Amino acid sequence: MKIKFKDTLKIEPDKYILALDIPSAKLKKGIIISDSVRHSLRYRGLALVPTYENKMSSYNILDQSISKKTFSNIQKTWDKLRQNEKIDKELLSDSTNELVEDVMKKFGDVNYIPLVKLNSFDQYTYAHTLNVGLITLLMAIEMGFAKKDLYELTYAGLLHDIGKSRIDEKILNAPRKLTDDEYNIVKQHVVFGKLICQEQKIEGDILRGVYEHHERYDGHGYIAGKKGTEISFYGRLISVADVYDALTSKRAYKDMWNYYKVVSYILQNAGKIFDPEISSSFIKVFGVYPPGTIVKLNDSRTATVVAVRKGNELQPVVQVEDKIIDLSKEKFYIIQVIGE
Repeated sequence: MKIKFKDTLKIEPDKYILALDIPSAKLKKGIIISDSVRHSLRYRGLALVPTYENKMSSYNILDQSISKKTFSNIQKTWDKLRQNEKIDKELLSDSTNELVEDVMKKFGDVNYIPLVKLNSFDQYTYAHTLNVGLITLLMAIEMGFAKKDLYELTYAGLLHDIGKSRIDEKILNAPRKLTDDEYNIVKQHVVFGKLICQEQKIEGDILRGVYEHHERYDGHGYIAGKKGTEISFYGRLISVADVYDALTSKRAYKDMWNYYKVVSYILQNAGKIFDPEISSSFIKVFGVYPPGTIVKLNDSRTATVVAVRKGNELQPVVQVEDKIIDLSKEKFYIIQVIGE
């Protein structure tokens, strides 16, 4: 029987790597977990939870205090919108500045990218918003944008789903796949997002990013059916970030995809769903094997990808038990993705 972890709003570093399979919880050896997940397992009767310390968590490109503050400010902003009150734009503006400053300072040759994954379905939207802002920022840095543009792109990423604040929460948090009618209602969030931006005097590229992030490069997206460069750059960039985080997140109606599978999906759909240049920048940031991917090495050992080496998409930094191996400097290489 699958263990349901106690919902938590804690945003904390994923400090441990599971040393053994735990079949009762459907957890595989090599996955990266946080302290709260480890405590949840013990709370559910597993007295011994064998783990190794995640030795690359110190390469985190974003300070946990900034993650927590941004998450809180996102939640406060949505609460205001749900009550039809004017939002305090300074809240997200301050968070955007802190995100940009901290990531620019820490984004280096080796990076551990801390996406927030919460078990609580009603908190998913806030975590997703934070993650999309961070992924958008990382791709924009990789593409060489000036600091002013980094700020605006990150801000647009944090605002991209604000239209969902006007969608019934019972639909957003439905513990099942949506009906066609419900899905059509959810699709209207980009229209509501545009209206909210206009009401809050948020205009230009940021507004277009919010409105167009579900358009597809081949013209088969929504709402306007735009294609190629008819879609704003902000919309095309946020689209990649949005899909990556959504597919690597567990929802009530679906399991998360493994990170390698999502990277493959983005690559296969470059020029179809996604802008090819932006897809390439995404791979340069996350690599072919993003952090959290469980792999088998050529000596048959199981390893966990714990960091991406900038400029070397095929040779990440992995951890085997309590040992760090930089594949760009060793004779070992990846022969298989486990769970793909």
